[in-house]
Amino acid sequence: MIRVALVWLCLALPAAAQELPDWDYTSINDFAGLLTNEDIQVLDRALIALHDETGVEGTVVTIEDRARYGGADGLEPFATRLFNDWGVGDARRDDGFMVLVSQGDREVRIELGAGYPASADQAAQRIIDDRIIPEIRADHMSRGIRDGTLDVIQSIARPVAAGDLPGAPHNWADRITGSLSHLLPIGFIGFVLFRIFGRHLARWRRAREVCPKCGSRELMDMTETREGARITWRRCPSCGWTGPERSLPAARGRGGFARGGLRGSGRRSGRGGGFGGGRSSGGGASGRW
Repeated sequence: MIRVALVWLCLALPAAAQELPDWDYTSINDFAGLLTNEDIQVLDRALIALHDETGVEGTVVTIEDRARYGGADGLEPFATRLFNDWGVGDARRDDGFMVLVSQGDREVRIELGAGYPASADQAAQRIIDDRIIPEIRADHMSRGIRDGTLDVIQSIARPVAAGDLPGAPHNWADRITGSLSHLLPIGFIGFVLFRIFGRHLARWRRAREVCPKCGSRELMDMTETREGARITWRRCPSCGWTGPERSLPAARGRGGFARGGLRGSGRRSGRGGGFGGGRSSGGGASGRW
């Protein structure tokens, strides 16, 4: 009789008691191995640019199924729990987003922070219906996740950050910025020309450099990541000479490319970790294939 009671209690434990997955990277956690290395790199760059330029934090998560993480109550509550457990997005603006794909459940969810307007939910549903699901059904899983995430960045996250999506919050700084919007094209063109000129100048300088040991002009730029920093140096393939090393900090606590995505501020201790502490109230959209 005691054994029967114990079995019943075990079966009756709530599914939520099981642990949620713990993040390894703040950009991409491909737990199910659904993304190609090329698509991981594309998404890493896009998510870095989004965070650096707007402060918006986005993350992509793939899992084998919800059941192993206590997700028997459905995709939407599971996604909201995971989002809030990690604390995706800025804690003041709640403008983070999560693209979640559960392979075994054949489900996809775009979970949005509590700071997004209702119109963002509609935009997320269109992205799932028109971009992600068709690609997955065509057996292009990685491409569907990549294109869908890029669409979330361009159609939802960036417009909301700029106050352009209907219902997006505005403040006095946004209104001042809007009054100067006619100067943006000029500034953008100037920025592009500056970057192009800077790159050509750097290449010209490198072309004039010679190896101090053998005089060769075929010097190579070498780079590797060590303990969260990028180490660069010059090397001569003719005689083996190597120049002094320079240490450059990784961008915003993120390291180089890896199978799981960009490494955040390290394995978290407790809840919250390297994310900004944002929360979701269940906004977003879902789909099945």
